[in-house]
Amino acid sequence: MKTKHTPAPWEVNPRATRNVRHGNLTIANCSSSQDGSREEQEIANAKLIAAAPELLEALEELIKVYERNGQLLSFDVNIARKAIKKATT
Repeated sequence: MKTKHTPAPWEVNPRATRNVRHGNLTIANCSSSQDGSREEQEIANAKLIAAAPELLEALEELIKVYERNGQLLSFDVNIARKAIKKATT
């Protein structure tokens, strides 16, 4: 499926951990508090957003395999695991 979003990879900026980027393009800025009281939540949001292209790809692959085989036996779960890990760690 051809998408219109900015292509992967999306990465959390290592110097601004609430900022998601693709190269020099800012995808999202997850800073919402002035006092840093939501820092942990904001960083987790940035990680989830950065993983969005990989999560989408894993779901698209899952659907293709299912539609082709009527089952998920040949789905490479490592694609999904990698995307989930990126979103949560």
